[in-house]
Amino acid sequence: VEDPLSKHADWQPLVIRRLAPLDVGKLTHVPSPAKMETFSFDFLIDLLGGEEYSPGVYYTPPSRRSIKLPTHTWYGLDNRVEPYLPEKPGAHGAKLTAFFNTSLEEDDDEGPSDENVPVFICASKWIDGGHPNLYVYYGSYSQHRWSDKLDYERMIEKVPNSVKEYWANFLTAAGRPEWLTDALVKHFWPPPEYTGPIPSENSKLDKEISKHVEGYIGDLKSWKTKADMKAGKLEPENILQAFESPDADKPPGLRLWWEYLKCEGWDKGFYDALV
Repeated sequence: VEDPLSKHADWQPLVIRRLAPLDVGKLTHVPSPAKMETFSFDFLIDLLGGEEYSPGVYYTPPSRRSIKLPTHTWYGLDNRVEPYLPEKPGAHGAKLTAFFNTSLEEDDDEGPSDENVPVFICASKWIDGGHPNLYVYYGSYSQHRWSDKLDYERMIEKVPNSVKEYWANFLTAAGRPEWLTDALVKHFWPPPEYTGPIPSENSKLDKEISKHVEGYIGDLKSWKTKADMKAGKLEPENILQAFESPDADKPPGLRLWWEYLKCEGWDKGFYDALV
């Protein structure tokens, strides 16, 4: 059976193609595929800690930080649903995501790091017959550029159907995190806009304005109730249809985003601490 990701193996987004390869001097300690140690997910969670902050991104809050993980963040990525990950340790690549978790933006917690983050990849094609449940350490990676959204053409031509089906199931799964439900609601059923009068800096909040504000608050409560009900009824077919919808549609078509992964080096000391 042909690997559905194989025809995409040699392509990378432009941002990654523009990056210079990592200096080979930084990769002299990388073991050969035959000698590279692999790790189970349970082992990594037990040793490095962390909770899944967003798909494939594991983050340890300040109260439970591990001295083994200075960045407090690590990536555990699956090559079976990520066709543009680095092809080998030390290479650059990109992951895909549908929405971003912004739940910590209003907290004092700085959130996950995006610099020098350890990346682990399971089902690695670099190791012949890479095990689907064992992870390879690929190096330390930074997101050197803000994410870009894929356009419709790349969604169709560069994202395999199996990957879109994965996201359709993931986004509609029971028990998805609240931040993800909020993101889906914002995309498919955005809140109503306030169209009433707005007081100036020197004016008082008179009865007419208060009436409009109170009415808008009521509209928001009603919208929230209905939108949450609709989000609870989303099916994978709805997401797949949204992937096909035009950008100018209402709601607009749903697109994935690139998260660029620039390799900064391969940390032998970190790897040795794992093995």
